[in-house]
Amino acid sequence: MSSDDIKTTLTELHRELERTPDLDEDLRRLLVEVDADIHSVLSARERTESEVESLRGRLEALSADFAAAHPNTEVFFRELVHALGRMGI
Repeated sequence: MSSDDIKTTLTELHRELERTPDLDEDLRRLLVEVDADIHSVLSARERTESEVESLRGRLEALSADFAAAHPNTEVFFRELVHALGRMGI
């Protein structure tokens, strides 16, 4: 999966979340932060291991939070985690 595919998956995730009216503000804020972090890591020429591990951990935790309350979003998070992993992120 390319960085463009990851960005497309993020866009699809945002669309799905727009149809989720009961999403609490903390999860929305975390999603915005993780989205910004993913874009930052994708555009960076060099990545530190700590940046990559931090992003991966946050994305996996966010995925778990959403899976319980919003199972229809889990597939998007899983795709992102796997795609970033295949890219070495």
